[in-house]
Amino acid sequence: MEQTHAALLRLAAELESRSVARLPPERELAERLGTSRTTLRKALDLLERDGVIRRTKGRAGGAFLTSVTPGSSSPESAQSLCQSRRLLRSLNTVKGVPQMLHEQGFRDGTKVISARIAEPSPEAAQVLGDGPVVSLLRLRFADGDTLSLEQMYLSDSICGRVLETPLDSVYEALRTRLGVSVCMADESIELATISAPAGSLLRQPEGTPILKLERIGYDQSERPVEYSVDLFRADRTRLSVRTSSLVSASVTETAT
Repeated sequence: MEQTHAALLRLAAELESRSVARLPPERELAERLGTSRTTLRKALDLLERDGVIRRTKGRAGGAFLTSVTPGSSSPESAQSLCQSRRLLRSLNTVKGVPQMLHEQGFRDGTKVISARIAEPSPEAAQVLGDGPVVSLLRLRFADGDTLSLEQMYLSDSICGRVLETPLDSVYEALRTRLGVSVCMADESIELATISAPAGSLLRQPEGTPILKLERIGYDQSERPVEYSVDLFRADRTRLSVRTSSLVSASVTETAT
């Protein structure tokens, strides 16, 4: 039992350093420490006697470290994954990543992984049709560290000559050299986990949570010209959106 008691003290110190109050369930602890549940309970009794833990019964019960203050149930208590300076990505406007980075004082960087005319993916074909498309795979950097991995498909008939331009800011090249402005977009955002190949490019372990953004971009004639899937590091990105009430707008119109 002494070994189990010592192992529990080490675990308690590790959890305390991470501000984690609750110990794992007894079954998990017994398997983790390679001991019986009877021996484990005796060791837990000692910890409770010494004031290291407190135990409660019920569905929400368990063993809790007395040295760690229980967290608040308020959403405000949630800890951000972002440990460094974050890119604030507004969902109100259509902007390229380099422009967003420049506006927020980041040093931007782009590595083109591939740029070619190719057959569209099934998802891209639903937006752009079955014909050949411009396919761009790019890795984005902010202040020298990875930020996002972007797969972009563009309509070849409208945007094909973009391959003749620098590919760090495609939106800028489309606007200034081809006269095509991506001025409206439909975007969907979800939390996903990264694959091993994408993780190796973003320098993140396989399974790391990321923000997955799927976008359909429309030009000034409201034609769909872009289908993109972007993976943004969740620890370096914050999303923002501004909304308005249709009710308040209608009241204002009535008043005038």
